Amino acid sequence: MNTCYIVGAGENSSTAFCPDETDLVIAADGGLEILKKRKIPADLILGDFDSLGYIPKEPNLILHPTRKDETDLMLACREGLAKGYKTFCLYGGLGGDRISHTVANLQLLVWLADQGGRGTLYGKGCEIFLLREESVTFTAENHGFLSLFAIGGEAVVTLRGLSYELERATLTDHYPLGVSNRLCGKEAEIIVHKGDLLVVHEKNLLTNPDFCAITCVEQKNTRR
Repeated sequence: MNTCYIVGAGENSSTAFCPDETDLVIAADGGLEILKKRKIPADLILGDFDSLGYIPKEPNLILHPTRKDETDLMLACREGLAKGYKTFCLYGGLGGDRISHTVANLQLLVWLADQGGRGTLYGKGCEIFLLREESVTFTAENHGFLSLFAIGGEAVVTLRGLSYELERATLTDHYPLGVSNRLCGKEAEIIVHKGDLLVVHEKNLLTNPDFCAITCVEQKNTRR
């Protein structure tokens, strides 16, 4: 599966990915320093470089003005989509001093889905992704907390194998009913029959803080 890896300037606690020749690695502004520290070469470098503090002298650079409508992470996603990528792993988009950017990046997951893509945000011991009328299965080896949030309206959801189970229940975007569910050491499944659902997996018990593989073993559409 060809993957677009994008590294931004936010909190980067898990960038231990290993791209191959079919993948695309984009440094979004200050994410360039993170990639250099991890000795991961960037195929493309872009941004206004207000976070980095200087304009790098690189041949594969796209310079954007400081006054612009889109964040550097979103501009990077546009570049990935333009090059034909549909799967996005986003680092440096959570935590840090700018909570506004975290909120913007949650919206970015919805925007990527609107474009036919799929994005996952990786942060300190957690990953966040969007399910849109599809299902995901977690193996028994996975653990930690799962929090589920309807976004953009209502989501009709079935939960199996979790501490709290549901059968075709309706979650709304104005009541946080889905906070702090838990994986229980057995196979678990989330099915979104209708709507959009943000899935926050806090892998608080993982021994490897750099673990960054998508934890689902199966993800499929449930559209009828």
